[in-house]
Amino acid sequence: MSKNLPAAAFGHFVMKVGDMSISYKFYTTLGLRPIGIYSDVAIIELRGGTHILLFNKNEGLPFSLSSSQIGQRGAFFSENLDLMIEGRSRIELELYRNTLMDRGFSVDEIAQDQFFGHDYFQLVDPDGNGITIYTSHTGDLPV
Repeated sequence: MSKNLPAAAFGHFVMKVGDMSISYKFYTTLGLRPIGIYSDVAIIELRGGTHILLFNKNEGLPFSLSSSQIGQRGAFFSENLDLMIEGRSRIELELYRNTLMDRGFSVDEIAQDQFFGHDYFQLVDPDGNGITIYTSHTGDLPV
């Protein structure tokens, strides 16, 4: 194990959504990498290899996720995602925000304040989940 890398990484984030196809299109249009839509799950990849697993709200979760609280969040209806762009500047965040608006997204203004030195704006996904988009902090933390 490299001393520059954390001992663990975030692998999967599970979300229950009203319509997998609509949410899949929403998140891939944000710029997340499409992996595929399957019979009971849609998979999207974030930079770094973390996956968002989308399941339909109106269907039971497959395998042991529905009965287990270990390793999965219990409140599937209040997800909040924080995403980071690759860029570190407010200008790069403005360009990304403008791209989303050009693609038809309804997004908030970039906040006047910063969150621990990061510029950000917010939007809502098709299921009403809040999403905050931040400038990157890659390289800000000591290794």
